[in-house]
Amino acid sequence: MKKKYSKEEINDYSKRIQSLMSNLDLSIGIGGLSRTCNVPQSKIRYWEQKGYIGCHKGDKNTNHRYPYSAVIKVELIKSFLDSGYTLAKAAEKASVFDETGSLLHRIARQRFESINVVDENTAVDMGPIKDDPEHHIMFVDEDGTLTAQIVKKD
Repeated sequence: MKKKYSKEEINDYSKRIQSLMSNLDLSIGIGGLSRTCNVPQSKIRYWEQKGYIGCHKGDKNTNHRYPYSAVIKVELIKSFLDSGYTLAKAAEKASVFDETGSLLHRIARQRFESINVVDENTAVDMGPIKDDPEHHIMFVDEDGTLTAQIVKKD
């Protein structure tokens, strides 16, 4: 049985999540990237030196931080290398991801509006439809299955 939350609890939770999402810094150090992707740090440094992956460089006293999308890009490069491509070609093919790689992060930061309840199910409000601010895109959890719905906002 699902626990019922009051409208005030849901609103409070939504505000907290929205604040977190707008300030979210999804980055990883070289050690974490190496462990996550099972790629030696020396290869990551080499790929960075060649310009195949990028990082956020801090001042000289801080470690490099890689955007979360670097995990996917490193995995793509590995996959193409495993398929027989040269490193240069694998990196070129993986670079397509650069154009779309931050899309999920941008969606989370820019479109997440709130947590709601739709027909007694938890829903994530991803904001209004373009040119129709009364209707919002909601992802509704219906017993573990997510459905996308257009919902008229109260």
